[in-house]
Amino acid sequence: MQMKNKWLVALLGIALVGVNLHAKVMESSVATVNGKPVLASEYDAYLEGVIEQYQAVAPGVLQQPNAKDMLGREVLKELISKELLYQAAEEEKIQVKDSEVDNGINEIKTRFIIDEKTGKEDPAGADKRFNEALKKQGLTLKRYKEKIKKDVAVRKLMEQHLRATIKPVEEAEARALYDNVEIVLKNNTKKIKALEKKDPEALKEAQAIAAKLKQLTAEQVRVGHIYLAVTKDMKPEDIKKKEELAKQIKKELDGGMDFSAAVQKYTEDKASLTSGGDMILIKGIAPKEIDDKAFTLSVGKISAPIKTDVGFHIIKIKEKRAEKELEFQDIASELGQYLAQKRVQKSMGDYLEELRGKADIKITKTFADEPANAQTPADAPAKDVK
Repeated sequence: MQMKNKWLVALLGIALVGVNLHAKVMESSVATVNGKPVLASEYDAYLEGVIEQYQAVAPGVLQQPNAKDMLGREVLKELISKELLYQAAEEEKIQVKDSEVDNGINEIKTRFIIDEKTGKEDPAGADKRFNEALKKQGLTLKRYKEKIKKDVAVRKLMEQHLRATIKPVEEAEARALYDNVEIVLKNNTKKIKALEKKDPEALKEAQAIAAKLKQLTAEQVRVGHIYLAVTKDMKPEDIKKKEELAKQIKKELDGGMDFSAAVQKYTEDKASLTSGGDMILIKGIAPKEIDDKAFTLSVGKISAPIKTDVGFHIIKIKEKRAEKELEFQDIASELGQYLAQKRVQKSMGDYLEELRGKADIKITKTFADEPANAQTPADAPAKDVK
């Protein structure tokens, strides 16, 4: 089984926001794995990167009680798992070529093609932004290459392990899964009850997949989106200014201003700049205020400013798609990939548990919502972990 390059990019990419190898030998650690430290600086930088990601895509998670401790436990668990895999790769004497490291560097650099300040592509400035990111994290290029070399070795170790442990998915297996999903989609009460009695976990799996398919097959609309943010702590007069700006933008659009140009000029959703503000809305998923407009306006029409709890929105209807039904052949490949991914996750989970069982792991990190020596990642004892 070959792992895709995208997996490698995902593995290595977080290094620029999650790992600081420019540390002193005597630096404090949050854990040791077979005597090798997991550095506190590495943990702190990795956690900071994770929090930044949640702030960008799921800020509500950070509002939960003890959210930082919750994420911290997962980060610590992840770093321990990585160290276990690093050490396993060394034991297996996995070899990594310089060209493989260079390829990893080049793939990471592609993430810096977009200038975050302008939201536009700037290939010529990619190297500069890459080097600035290294400097911000206290990393030299040499240190970063060492990190990538270890990660490539882990990727090769995982490929080796998966080839030895995973068998291909048969069409009959994908068909059996589809049959379970179909009885949920058709709400066949009799068969649902029979499946629940025979295999409750299979029913839960089918229900989860059916819910996702309902979203994918539901009525959809592609819109252009201009967003002006409003926060809970914003003063009424500032909210009023945002509303007036939204009305002014609508006047400019009605006067002939190009919608994509308006997105570039006004939207505060910087993540959507590269797509010109385009997004796909699934009926019943977006806030009701937006949903009502998106699915009633005709293609080509632009909405008046729409107010929601998080701000003001102006949308342009670009394309609509009616609800559709899917047959087995339409999703056979995706179901096969899903089953294969389940096997990958189980195989790697079992492998990590095996490595943990043989390792000497000591955790010194404690969290604000627990006393010293309390249970930490994966319900493992805080001192000696087996």
